[in-house]
Amino acid sequence: MTKRKIGYLVLACAFILVIAGIFYFNNHGAPAVSAADYQQDSSQLEAGGELAALPDSTPGVPGMNLIAEDGSLGLYFHPETTEVAVRDKKTGQIWYSNPADRDGDAIASAFEKEMLASQLSVSFRDTTGALDSYGNFTQSISKKQFKVEGIKNGVRITYTLGDMSLGIDALPKYIDKARLKEKVLSKLDASLAKYVSARYYPSESDPNVLERLDEQIKKQLVLDKMLGAFTKAGYSEADLAEDNAAHGAGGKAGADKPKFVIPLEYRLDGGSLTATIPMGHVEETASYRIRSIDLLPYFGAAGVKGDGYMFVPDGTGSLINLNNGKIKEEQYVQRVYGDDPNDNSRNRGQVIQSARMPVFGLKNGPAAWFAVIEKGDGLASIAADVSGKQNSFNHAYSTYAVRGEDELELYTGATIQQIDLLADKLFKGDITVRYSFLQGEDASYSGMARLYQNKLVTDQKLKPLQAQNGLPFYLDILGTIDKRTSFLGVPYHTIESMTTFDQAGEIADRLKQDGVSDLQMRYLGWFNKGVQHKTPTGVKVDGDNGGKKDLLRLAEKLEAMGGKLYPDVAFQQVFHDDGGFAPSSDAARFVTRDVAKLSPYDRAMNRMDDYYGSYYLLSPAKLPSFVEDFTKSYGRLKLDGLSLRDLGSTLIADYRNSRLIFRETAKNIVNDELGKLQKSYPNLLVSGANSYAWGYSQNLTDVPTSTSAFNLADEEVPFYQMVIHGFAAYSGQAMNLADEQDLNQELLHAIELGTAPHFLWSYEDSSELKSTHYNDAFSSKYENWYDQALGLYKKADQVLGKLQQSKMIEHTRLQDGVVEVKYDNGTSIFVNYTDAPVTANGVQVNAHDYAVGGDSK
Repeated sequence: MTKRKIGYLVLACAFILVIAGIFYFNNHGAPAVSAADYQQDSSQLEAGGELAALPDSTPGVPGMNLIAEDGSLGLYFHPETTEVAVRDKKTGQIWYSNPADRDGDAIASAFEKEMLASQLSVSFRDTTGALDSYGNFTQSISKKQFKVEGIKNGVRITYTLGDMSLGIDALPKYIDKARLKEKVLSKLDASLAKYVSARYYPSESDPNVLERLDEQIKKQLVLDKMLGAFTKAGYSEADLAEDNAAHGAGGKAGADKPKFVIPLEYRLDGGSLTATIPMGHVEETASYRIRSIDLLPYFGAAGVKGDGYMFVPDGTGSLINLNNGKIKEEQYVQRVYGDDPNDNSRNRGQVIQSARMPVFGLKNGPAAWFAVIEKGDGLASIAADVSGKQNSFNHAYSTYAVRGEDELELYTGATIQQIDLLADKLFKGDITVRYSFLQGEDASYSGMARLYQNKLVTDQKLKPLQAQNGLPFYLDILGTIDKRTSFLGVPYHTIESMTTFDQAGEIADRLKQDGVSDLQMRYLGWFNKGVQHKTPTGVKVDGDNGGKKDLLRLAEKLEAMGGKLYPDVAFQQVFHDDGGFAPSSDAARFVTRDVAKLSPYDRAMNRMDDYYGSYYLLSPAKLPSFVEDFTKSYGRLKLDGLSLRDLGSTLIADYRNSRLIFRETAKNIVNDELGKLQKSYPNLLVSGANSYAWGYSQNLTDVPTSTSAFNLADEEVPFYQMVIHGFAAYSGQAMNLADEQDLNQELLHAIELGTAPHFLWSYEDSSELKSTHYNDAFSSKYENWYDQALGLYKKADQVLGKLQQSKMIEHTRLQDGVVEVKYDNGTSIFVNYTDAPVTANGVQVNAHDYAVGGDSK
């Protein structure tokens, strides 16, 4: 072989190796963590024993036995209906798992009364995607298909839901001709024997072995007669087993019918009741897959004479008045921590706010109960409905999507067939809800907030806020953006700066001069080509804003002022398919197995619009690798502040076959990464924080300041703020981008909610954003807002600045449009949204104004 040929061969091999290397790199992606390391699968069940009734020194609960008690509560159990009840020893208040007077419900149908008697309901699909549901009363309790065991401080009931009868499988599939005659035909009269023998036919392999004619026998009338004949002949289960074994038939009888085994445990624990479904011990028929489980849908339900409300965690928090008469409105249902963006539908429902807390409750007269989902919250939705629809009871409960679900479209010519598709694997962790009970003054949404806050403090998920320099001023700076333009008709993308680092410093200097000492600045668009930056595996400061030295000088300036700089990063949304990101490996997958690629939503059309670009969802399994790479690179800047755009507000599942990650597992991964980031950067700013992210930052922005205004709801309350005030400084949406453009109205709302002012500004005119991805920043030029923002801040600081470390202990609506907010230092704030002056608890409050009263005034 000549040297030239050898050279060509070497070049060809090198070329092939380069191509293979590029292919490998683009498809192999970042290292993935093992989902098993973050899953909290159900452990082995506690050994159960015989359930024994305890002696009861109280009046007890009629028809039930006391089975557990602690200092304040007694747990009662009905052995036939499996209902439980909790009795408050001090007040005698009883809360039932099912309405005690349900049999007298004049509205409920027979089916609805069976649902009122159920402690759980299972929704499932068959192999064709058809949806069905079982309540455990009809499918288990009424059939006595349950097992009761005593456990420490409680009881475990294992329900078997479904038809447990063998049906056609109670007849042998194959049987010897002589044995059929001996065991059955010889013991029947001639007519019935002839009927039976006609339903068995010699098999093709052996004429002495008879095969069951299923097509005839599966007809119910024929089956009933055949079963009766075999029973009359004395054909036993042992005979059936022997015949099945002799011919290798039988297998799992009833496998073609839906059947589910679900354990449910109740325990008294620290003055509360916990209800747990250990999903790792749930069984299901192979051809019927569980989609979701409703847990205790009628616990503590209130009847038509109930007086109070249900609390649900929509946005800031929302109340649904008992018996509000809204029987034509849809049931309230909202997913905890927001919808999973890992959904291939290009449309979304009209829900403005997310449910950022895994809590709900109900107040009825002088008593209330409050529930916290302690395990399985990443899978949970909260539901609530009022009386007068299917039954006479107001009820709130939690439901759990224990499998991923998505829509698959099949095209046959011009016809589109939509199939609802379930993921293969079932969630195997625990689902646990803790019910706590309140009385008197504590039986209110304010009391529920205090209880939840105390729980989070005890669990060290909330820590008292450090001393502040007055009220923070939260300012988002819009830096570099990507923009489409063209040259000689050829379109291309360019990067432009809306605010350089020096210009941001100029704005900061002006605010400092005008009395703003605590400026918390989040910088959007500072590295890796703008707001929609490249993969954050490395950090390169955008030169259009200045440079690294200018960025550090800005950080030092803010620090000297008493403020802080928070460069912003998005981890879970990946905007570019570049060398640091391999979509086939690094992106999450839909249930349909497609790569999870989405586009922003057009609010006018309520659907995704590719015009605004697209982005991938990062698989939670790859998140630790991306965070580690970013931290190594970002650490070289020696900055201790960081803004997390999406890590505290979004949970993403990954339905890839090889590494299925449920949202509950994703939550555990996110928590782990939040902890690592907090350790590296003590000053984190978290946007839109879900409750699991509260413990990692004392600066929260874009927190909910309103609700989605569901038609069923009656009142908006600041539950979110009541829990975190005194433990974090926080702001809502940027006021200059809000739907409400009346800044006085925004000021009143901020004072009611204890919310710091928040604006998004750019140095350049916002007209530069026209026809870009950033149309929503329609009013960003800072000079247009500066004077109004400064005036609003000074008024808010005068009222709220000295309350930053105080707890918001009570919120009361004194009348329509007039509220009072009490703090633990004795301060009361009155806000009047009406057109007329009012006197509230002796304090005069002008129209569209506020006033401060209380002991510390």
